[in-house]
Amino acid sequence: MKRPQRVAVVGAGLGGLSAAHAIRRRAAEQGRRLDLEVWEASERPGGQLMSVREDGFLIEWAANAFRTGLGPTADLVGRLGLQAEQVHADRAAERRFVFHGGRLHLLPSDPISLLSFAPMSPEGRLRVMAEPFLAQRVDHEESVHDYAARHIGPEAAEVLLGTLVRGIYGGDARKLSVDAAFPIMREMERDHRSLVVAGIAGMPERMREGKTTWSFRGGMQVLIERLTEDLEGAVRTGTPACSLARDPGSDGYLLTSRDGVARAFDTVVLALPPGAAADLVEPLDATIAEEIDGIPSAPIGMVAFGFEREAFGTPPDGFGFLVAPGEDVPVLGTLVESNVFPERAPPGTVLVRAIMGGVAQPDLDDRSDAEREALALEAIDRAWGVKRAPLRSWVGRQRRGIPQYVLGHLTRMGRIAERLQRLPGLHLAGNAYRGIAVGKLVDDAELVADALWAASPVAQAAPVR
Repeated sequence: MKRPQRVAVVGAGLGGLSAAHAIRRRAAEQGRRLDLEVWEASERPGGQLMSVREDGFLIEWAANAFRTGLGPTADLVGRLGLQAEQVHADRAAERRFVFHGGRLHLLPSDPISLLSFAPMSPEGRLRVMAEPFLAQRVDHEESVHDYAARHIGPEAAEVLLGTLVRGIYGGDARKLSVDAAFPIMREMERDHRSLVVAGIAGMPERMREGKTTWSFRGGMQVLIERLTEDLEGAVRTGTPACSLARDPGSDGYLLTSRDGVARAFDTVVLALPPGAAADLVEPLDATIAEEIDGIPSAPIGMVAFGFEREAFGTPPDGFGFLVAPGEDVPVLGTLVESNVFPERAPPGTVLVRAIMGGVAQPDLDDRSDAEREALALEAIDRAWGVKRAPLRSWVGRQRRGIPQYVLGHLTRMGRIAERLQRLPGLHLAGNAYRGIAVGKLVDDAELVADALWAASPVAQAAPVR
């Protein structure tokens, strides 16, 4: 019988835990023996995902929900037995707003509502309506802004797509690559030329997928805890990877923690932020390390407030609001958590989370908690009018920001993939490479597991009897 495949996953965020789960499942399905370890530098798994319940409020430190339907995430929830823990967003969350021109505007949801969308001129709205007649295909990489301007006009590209990019990436639509950041948009153009035609043609498939916004009763932390439990002791917290080297005694790698003891592995999956991954890879291949380290990120922070319902001049409506580019509001947007998931706040209260930072606020890390609270409260006051001080607040500082898939990202990923062929058994996972959404991390874990076992340096073993 062949010896077990020795696999180390470095980083126990959602990307690392999902990859470990997928790797172990593939091993069981293929009858392979596996020795799996997940190394996490901090004292808790989960990375940026963390849920805190205090005084009846449930606060998320990072992502608050999934936006998925059928697929790997639903399969994972089923395998972990978490279906009963799922909660779906309230219908009120379908109403979303943009802060533009000093006030809130309901985002259009159909052509009729677009005709009355005040942040855009009549000419700009008509240009969007003309998209099916003017749309063309191109075969070169574009920024999100340039792509949108071709399809729906420069005004809508700025107000609609520029705002969307700030809300999702904390980024600049003129710098992000549409091919890397929103590949579905390029697919829509390739298949149907027009985005409007593609949207209509894709309705049956979207209905079959059944995408919804959902989370867990106890917050996103529930998934982290269940994944950790399911991995049956493989997760080692307080275990940073201090160095990575080739193993002179095999085709594998030596991973060293702070205790100075090197452990041998056939395969290593780095599920780390780009900077930390680059530091480990640099002794193996300085070119790959430079490429990974060149992936930029934008700082992100969160401030949450619990208010009495009567604390506002205008009651917060819907999902919340995003701030359009060029507005002098010191946040990227807000989420009215108690509208989306009512059980996250006690009766008679409102839970609001303000998200700040992004490429437009590069000095965020230098600001104190008090400064962050003041900026967040200013934005909330300008949107809804705050008549009473909040009951309490929470300030979340993320260890890293959101990776920015700028122009050239896919080319960079191609260069990394080519160089990694010289380091068989070394894989990259996480949100810096192929998708930043939490659902994409679960999708990506399946790809990593497939690649790992397809290139496994240890031959398949006979099933354990």
